[in-house]
Amino acid sequence: MTVIKTSRPVLRRVPISAGADAIFQVLQEDGCVIIEGFLTPEQVRAFNAEVDPHLKKWELGQGSMQEGYLANMKQLSSLPLFSKTFRDDLMNHEILHEICKKAFGPETGDYWLTTSSVLETDPGYPGQELHREHDGIPICTTLGRESPETMLNFLTALTEFTEENGATRVLPGSHLWEDFSKSVPADQALPAEMRPGDAVLFSGKTLHGAGKNQSKDFLRRGFPLIMQSCQFTPVEASVAIPRSLVETMTPLAQKMVGWRSVSAKGVEIWTYDLKDLAKGLQLKSDQPLKKEIGNGVH
Repeated sequence: MTVIKTSRPVLRRVPISAGADAIFQVLQEDGCVIIEGFLTPEQVRAFNAEVDPHLKKWELGQGSMQEGYLANMKQLSSLPLFSKTFRDDLMNHEILHEICKKAFGPETGDYWLTTSSVLETDPGYPGQELHREHDGIPICTTLGRESPETMLNFLTALTEFTEENGATRVLPGSHLWEDFSKSVPADQALPAEMRPGDAVLFSGKTLHGAGKNQSKDFLRRGFPLIMQSCQFTPVEASVAIPRSLVETMTPLAQKMVGWRSVSAKGVEIWTYDLKDLAKGLQLKSDQPLKKEIGNGVH
C-alpha cells in the first residue's frame, strides 16, 4: 500500500518591498499571504493615537444585535471619521490599489471599501468559527471557487499578533476547495503571527477566523480593511462622513468611500442624474480641513 504524505499548509510571508506582483502571486496560489511592513511604524503610531480616545469611551449598547459577537471585544467603525491616517494613507495606499486592480479589474471592474473597524480583543475573547468574507453574498457561495473575486481583506495588526493573544487564523488553499459547504475546526487554520504594521491579506473565498485571546493581560488590536467589487453594495454607508471632511480627501479616497461614481466593466454606476456623482455634487477634493467639523474628527 502506498502512503501519501501530506504536508501542513504554510502561511507565506512577503515583504512589501517585493511589490504587488509578488504579493498577488502568493495570494492567487494560497488564498492568503502576510505582507510584512504594510504600514510603517510611524503610521501605526499615528493610527493608534487617533483611535485611542474613541476606544477608551466605547460601550456596547444594550440589546445590540452584535452583543454575542462583541463579547470581550471593542469595535470602532466609521474609521474615516476618526483617523486622518486612514483617510490619507490607507485609502491611497499604493500597494493596496495595485493588488485590488489585479484582483477585481479583469472580471468586475472598479472596487471600493465595504467596511473597516478597529477591533480590540480582551483576554478571554473566545474566537470565531472559520468563515469566508463573501458568505454574505449567496451567489458567491453558490459559485464557490468559480466565483469572481468579490472581496479582499487587508487585516492589519496594530499590536503584536501571536497565537496566545488570538491572532487571526487562516487556512491556505481553502479558496480552491470544490465544496465550500465543508466546515473544519478552527485549529486546522494557521495563526497569522505578525508585528504591528504587518497585514494578512486573504481572498473573500478563504476560510479564516479570529483566534482565542488566551493571554493574561494583552489587548490585541488590529483592523480588517475589506475592499469589495463595486458591483456589490458596501456594508458601511458613507452618509455619516461630513461633506467638508470628504472634501479634504483625494479623488481616489473619495471614490473608495462611495462619494464618486465607479465603473463596473465600463458601465458607470452610483451616479447622480446619470452623471458622475462627484460632478453632480460639485464635489471638491484635497481641501484644508475646516475647524467647524468638530472634535470627533482627526
